[in-house]
Amino acid sequence: MSNFLEELALARVAGGVSVDLSAAPDTEVVLFTVPSGFAFIPVQVILHSWSADPTTAVVTLGKSGGACDEFLGDQTLTAITAAFADQAAILQPVPAATPVLGMFMDAGESFAIEITTAGAGTCKAEVLGILITV
Repeated sequence: MSNFLEELALARVAGGVSVDLSAAPDTEVVLFTVPSGFAFIPVQVILHSWSADPTTAVVTLGKSGGACDEFLGDQTLTAITAAFADQAAILQPVPAATPVLGMFMDAGESFAIEITTAGAGTCKAEVLGILITV
């Protein structure tokens, strides 16, 4: 990992990962694997650069290899409109009066997006989070 980031800085840890939204249900795409010596707290995922209108796609985000919904359960991409080329989807837990429970990932674990309902086209994914030296 780069040494120029301060510990506990919110940063983009993975970028430009291609996601095929037309993939079969339960298809996972690993977005980021936590490097040795670190723990990871995901904060936000941004989807962008759509190749087609994704409004029927449903995705979840979380730890690869299981339910893959620990970060966010079903997210239907209906907010993306016909002008999809110029839009981005920002996926994150919604802050509320009660603190939002985050997830904590250990070295070697992978953060993934899972297609639960196929949509159309592809997009790119950016993962933002905090890496903690352990």
